[in-house]
Amino acid sequence: MASHAMNQRKLPKHVFNDLIRFIHEKYQKQLPNTLLIAQAFILEYQDYGKEYGLPAINKAIEDGINQSLF
Repeated sequence: MASHAMNQRKLPKHVFNDLIRFIHEKYQKQLPNTLLIAQAFILEYQDYGKEYGLPAINKAIEDGINQSLF
């Protein structure tokens, strides 16, 4: 049986760009927990949430933090 992480879709560049813009606009100081950011992003961009899901968006945020994008 394949794990959920293996089925996770990578975010397209335009979605990731919207995510970066969202984080820079909403969080001027220290970032909260990545899951809180992902949930807030999905509330604002509901179509992205439906298409990619919370785990993929949260993973993109974690990867962005690790790459010092935020």
